[in-house]
Amino acid sequence: MKEKIETLDLFKAQLGENFEVGQNLLKIRISAESIARLAEKQVAEDGEFAKVYAESIVNWLTEIAQVAELAVAKVIEVNGKGE
Repeated sequence: MKEKIETLDLFKAQLGENFEVGQNLLKIRISAESIARLAEKQVAEDGEFAKVYAESIVNWLTEIAQVAELAVAKVIEVNGKGE
């Protein structure tokens, strides 16, 4: 399996104006992985009581969706389609 892309890979790719988009997409991946690990841990520890953490997960996923929205808006802006 290919190694995961990190910030250094973004610099090496010389993305220019799309660097911010790549950075935001990387943030999305990192956040989603963190949430998945936490959820797995809570389910393992608390079983059926893990749903107590659902409110926090909703908040985190909302934040992830906002980062994704910013990334998409940047792609549109950079490509001149947002005018």
